Amino acid sequence: MQERYTSSAETYDLIYADVIDYPATARQLTEMIRARKPDARSLLEVACGTGAVLQPLQAEFEVHGLDLSDDMLRVARAKLPGVDLRPGDMVDFDWGSEFDAVICMFSSIGYMTDYDSLEAAYGRFGAHLVPGGVVIAEGWLKPAAFIQDLVHGDAVGDDKLQVHRVSTSWLEDGGRVSVVDLHHLVGRPEGVSYFAERHRMGMFTADEHIEALESAGFDVEHHPDLFMGRGTYSGVLR
Repeated sequence: MQERYTSSAETYDLIYADVIDYPATARQLTEMIRARKPDARSLLEVACGTGAVLQPLQAEFEVHGLDLSDDMLRVARAKLPGVDLRPGDMVDFDWGSEFDAVICMFSSIGYMTDYDSLEAAYGRFGAHLVPGGVVIAEGWLKPAAFIQDLVHGDAVGDDKLQVHRVSTSWLEDGGRVSVVDLHHLVGRPEGVSYFAERHRMGMFTADEHIEALESAGFDVEHHPDLFMGRGTYSGVLR
């Protein structure tokens, strides 16, 4: 079993191409940021992954990206030549400068598996914003929304690349941490390969997200239905 987002970095965009509308997401993010800070110019995406949403955001902002996975960053750098993309952990990174906006999308904040790490991550977001800067974070599933023992499958690709992914899931730590194993069968002209990755993600209530953001110095709004419908949180640094 591999760590998350190693071998899957190469197939990530193919799997999510029909799941996430990245240009539409970028437009919505731009509207939310401009509504709170009309003069925003610089943006940092924490857990930027393959850079799929940073790419359209380049039209509006000077973009930067942070990710824990070197494999994901390698894919992102091919899309975003000249963009400052750095490896780092959201709980303790220090970029050395401040931004007008910090975003953390597609449930990446869920990789914080306890409240202390959630609070630490939001604290680092605030430490990298100018006064009046904007944070937007899209949450993972809330505890009541997780379906125990769910098996799910995806199949995507063409006659040059096929990816079949099957997931199994369960709960740990008293039902507050979800564990998802993603099994990948990847077919190419030269042959078929298999790998699996494990993802452990903390499930927090809306009140816990709001409390952690407020403790980091933000005035917070909760948007329960935006993006993938798992709860999105926006804030302005006081």
